[in-house]
Amino acid sequence: MNAYKIVIPEVGKVDIREIQVGDPKPNELQVKCLANGVCMLEVAQFAGWEPIWPSTGHEGIGVVTKVGADVHGVEEGDCVACELWASLSNMPAADCPRFSAPPDDPSLYIVEPPSCVVLAAPFYEIIPGDRVLVLGAGYMGLLNVQLLGRYPLAELIVSDVKGRNLKIAKSFGATEVINSASDEGQARLQALKENPFDLVVETAGVEQTIQMAGSLTRLGGRIAAFAWHHKARTLDMGEWLVKGLKVLNTAPNIAADYNTKRFERTIALLERGVFDMRPLITHRYAATEAQRAMEESTQRKGEFIKGVLIFED
Repeated sequence: MNAYKIVIPEVGKVDIREIQVGDPKPNELQVKCLANGVCMLEVAQFAGWEPIWPSTGHEGIGVVTKVGADVHGVEEGDCVACELWASLSNMPAADCPRFSAPPDDPSLYIVEPPSCVVLAAPFYEIIPGDRVLVLGAGYMGLLNVQLLGRYPLAELIVSDVKGRNLKIAKSFGATEVINSASDEGQARLQALKENPFDLVVETAGVEQTIQMAGSLTRLGGRIAAFAWHHKARTLDMGEWLVKGLKVLNTAPNIAADYNTKRFERTIALLERGVFDMRPLITHRYAATEAQRAMEESTQRKGEFIKGVLIFED
């Protein structure tokens, strides 16, 4: 069957290529992609921060068009999670967890990003009454805030440079927000070093936030390194050592021993409204606009938080 896929052949360039997709093999599903997120992984490849991979996309949601032999519990017409930036693809059925019903707006139900937070959360080792600071209120930071806002925390403070993102963080349960781009915000962060946190979650992925994380964490506290840093960073490891900090590598997919059924868990949370993407998906693009989508996802100007590709017939 005729289909197409989107690839990043070189830095700064996107191609749309025709492909042929045969029938699914045993234990496979054929899935028509409806929507697929633009992740910072693809941005990093497009911008030249990371090596380019041969396949692109991993945040998809689609509808089953054919069911291979030996597949049970899934039927044609079911809505499932999928992967590639491709209009049609065959995937192992085990990698395509099913939604209970097709969502009205598939772009609000991309599963993989919130599943990274579901995967990380157990490693935060939260105790009721903890004080938590989230450094960075971009898309992944705000997903963290959504889930952390449901925990019985004494405080959940969020710092970022964008006022609109901080307003969203407040609506997600942050008890205080700090605009770190302002002199007042910097003064507040400096003052908080006198009353440091049980847990600091670093989601911004810039040197300034990972450097300040140690000074904002209490003796014996936890730093969760969630963001992907694409460059080498300089850190005061002496402070981390003297304070006996526990550094948690909670970057997406690192904690593989908790990987079992994370998509199924996340779908349940999406369907319950625990994760609400409506304020977060700020830009939608037809798949044929992938070049513009990547350029704007790299620049992230103004109110941009998250872009999604919409695959149409």
